[in-house]
Amino acid sequence: MLFPMLVQYVVGLCALRNNTDAVDVTVGDLVLDTAARKRRDVDVTVTLKEEDGSTRAFKAYEVKQEGKPLDVASVEQLCAKLRDMPDVTHRAIVSATNFSDGAINKAAAYDVALFVLKPWTKPIAEQFPDFPNVGRPDDFLRSFESSLLYWIDVQLHVFISYSQPIIWDASTPVFTARGGRHRKIANMGQLTNAMLQRSTEILFQLQPAQTVLRTFPCSSVPNVEDFEAGPAWPHTHTLQVESDKCFLKFDDKFYIIHTVTINGNLQWRKRKRIPQFYVIEDVSGHEVFAGAALADYGSDDGKMFAMIFPAKSRTLGLHQFQLNEKQRNMIRKLKIPLDGA
Repeated sequence: MLFPMLVQYVVGLCALRNNTDAVDVTVGDLVLDTAARKRRDVDVTVTLKEEDGSTRAFKAYEVKQEGKPLDVASVEQLCAKLRDMPDVTHRAIVSATNFSDGAINKAAAYDVALFVLKPWTKPIAEQFPDFPNVGRPDDFLRSFESSLLYWIDVQLHVFISYSQPIIWDASTPVFTARGGRHRKIANMGQLTNAMLQRSTEILFQLQPAQTVLRTFPCSSVPNVEDFEAGPAWPHTHTLQVESDKCFLKFDDKFYIIHTVTINGNLQWRKRKRIPQFYVIEDVSGHEVFAGAALADYGSDDGKMFAMIFPAKSRTLGLHQFQLNEKQRNMIRKLKIPLDGA
């Protein structure tokens, strides 16, 4: 489940819960390297300020998920990089695969803290004293239920300034105004999926969707173990999409899509999701930095849920987040919201 960019984001969430007075937590930050005379990527930064606005701490975390423990050469390179960033007041490296003995010694010589992200299997009370008598994390949070609104049996009607009836299918290409292929939406199949998702993100919080969710129970779906569905009801939803600047080509001319109307049925679907549990520990003293319970929502758009356990508090961090397709490969200047509680 963990991929490199998700590891970085989770470390950012844990750093926020470990520094509740932070005024900024950024994943994929750019920090000035005075030796290189340019700004370079740092996986996670945490900024703490005094009351007068001056910086009290600027913490930098380099996060790595390699196939084996980080060796001396890798750690030395990261230490040297962080050393040449004078704005950084606290330097640390987080590894999802631990460190070699030589790497641990090298980091100590550079005064760089080392942390390891690993599966969390010990009882919560054993590592988090503010949670006395609490057992293993998978007993504390066995599963959680996500409710997702879906369109089913849909027809999509597209409206453009074209006098003749139009015929399209999922493979019909989508263009820009100048005739190039659209970067975000390549064809009408992708446009359909995008509109269905956009529609449900609007409708789920409105009536009658909320009344249906509260009133009618969901029942199990045959041959699907963790999936339940409620009753379906007919609905129509029209979306203004001119700002997406999607064009269709007919008679060698390009026509912008003005609106899209969805006709079909809406249905609530519930899924039980089993979290995965991780803990970040200091390598030298094995002190706990933070714990994390992670699960996806069971949807196709990458939505995630995280529950973060701080080392010295009972205030959990509850976070919903989503890394888009581009962010799954690289994250730049992504701010973590500070209001997770």
